[in-house]
Amino acid sequence: MEKKTEKTGIEKTKKIELVKNKQNKNTEIKKKKNLDNYELNNLEYAEACELDKRSFCTTYWSVLMREHLALVTFFAWKDYNLFYVKLDKFLILLCTDMTMNGLFFIHESMHKKYTVGEDFTFVQKIPQLLFTLVVAHILEVILCYLGMTDTHVYEIKELPNEKGKGEKIMDILDKIKRKLVAFFVFTFLLFLFYWYFISAFCAVYQNTQKIFLRDSLISFLTSMIDPFIIYGFTTILRTISLCFCCRKRCYGGCLYKLSDLIPIF
Repeated sequence: MEKKTEKTGIEKTKKIELVKNKQNKNTEIKKKKNLDNYELNNLEYAEACELDKRSFCTTYWSVLMREHLALVTFFAWKDYNLFYVKLDKFLILLCTDMTMNGLFFIHESMHKKYTVGEDFTFVQKIPQLLFTLVVAHILEVILCYLGMTDTHVYEIKELPNEKGKGEKIMDILDKIKRKLVAFFVFTFLLFLFYWYFISAFCAVYQNTQKIFLRDSLISFLTSMIDPFIIYGFTTILRTISLCFCCRKRCYGGCLYKLSDLIPIF
């Protein structure tokens, strides 16, 4: 019995050593590579402590360049995402804001307000802005899952040079094709609905078109400002977790994981 327990103990230590050796090799390989911002942002905590030497501003800007709707659409040119997919996503989210504001107009209490000629104060419009923001964020998550191709490109780059690599690449490419088809079908149906709803709304509520466009613009601008706050907070958490004083404490890894949860895609 003692010999068996000794053998199992030796086997366990060997397995742990093998895992550590693999991790060290991967870290050494990544050290030699010139990692870009996306790869640095998606490192494991132990690897990030060794490899991520960027400042707060550099990290913050790199996150915004992928997560901010306007920046990723019109300024990020080397991110392995298709421009016409990003443009489609930008337009569909703009139309989403307009449609959500139109739905608030149709609500009976709001309709009475506007027909009487009164306007809501900014405080009264906060629920409308929050609801529109939440719906837009949920839709953006779905669109990013279907349309963002950079995650799959990096997945291909990470594949080891071994047998079956070509088949794995073809499987990933087929997955990209299926997602893009679903993306364009989904956005086409949404555009049809938005076009019908907005055109019908403007035909019925002709006297409130200016207020409708103004509120739509305000909610869209709010969604443009929102990422600066959210990703500023996550970048602060990430920067604190990578500080020297936090690396040797357990909460450093927790802060790092928390900062990694919010940018879903």
